Amino acid sequence: TLTSISFNATNLHKPSILSDMNFPTSTVNVLSHLFELRDKLRQQNFIFTKDQQDQYDMLLQARRERVAFFYETDRVQRGPKIVKKVEEKPEED
Repeated sequence: TLTSISFNATNLHKPSILSDMNFPTSTVNVLSHLFELRDKLRQQNFIFTKDQQDQYDMLLQARRERVAFFYETDRVQRGPKIVKKVEEKPEED
């Protein structure tokens, strides 16, 4: 079973529980936090505070590492999806 860990900046350097994908579960919610920071950026006239900039850079790096992990373990779709049609054989009695 997996245990969910809330994401914050302090969880990145702590040992975390590994999922069946062998990836830290503490970085699962990176996108939602990135979106929150982007919303704050818009509200603050496109200026981050030093802490917000550090957090954004850390989250962006975590996201890049996660995507690289998916490519390394071949868990992404590459190229067009080709669906093969299966011909049904008529039943013989």
